[in-house]
Amino acid sequence: MTDEPPEDPGAVPEEVPDIPAKELPEEKMGLGFYAAFGFVLLLVLIIVVGNYSVIKPDAGTELTRTNWTLQYLKDKTGITIPVQTGSRVTAQFGKEGRVSGYSGCNWYASTYTTKDRSITTTPESVTDMLCRGPGVMDQESAYLADLSAVASWRTGGSDLYLADASGRTVLVFNPE
Repeated sequence: MTDEPPEDPGAVPEEVPDIPAKELPEEKMGLGFYAAFGFVLLLVLIIVVGNYSVIKPDAGTELTRTNWTLQYLKDKTGITIPVQTGSRVTAQFGKEGRVSGYSGCNWYASTYTTKDRSITTTPESVTDMLCRGPGVMDQESAYLADLSAVASWRTGGSDLYLADASGRTVLVFNPE
């Protein structure tokens, strides 16, 4: 036995031996890591592409965000002309698939459907008032014919453009 007191297990020795650090091999990403990373990227891509219709703006939202006032229409000769001064033609696209408004002399209603930038309208009703004033009835007839012939739509700035099946713009609206 020695006369020395027992060592405290928590005590720090006075001299710490210098232990050389072992050289660790350089870690490299293996094939498994890159395969898993690629798989995760593929899943993210599938989710984004699969939900694209949810991400892109809804046609209904753009059409129904405001009431529209007609600025230009294609007349019966095929020329795009401004709406007659003092005449008001409107369109309100409802979320339930109806478009209605004032056609310059009469009130009208149609149904519509959209898919992406395509649109089809089906006339439903028009009041039967006699319109006074030169050209008002012709303008109304041209407007209702153009509205029935629309096949696509787009917005530019704040305006709404409706085009026929050939892609030619037939109606141009401004927001109210």
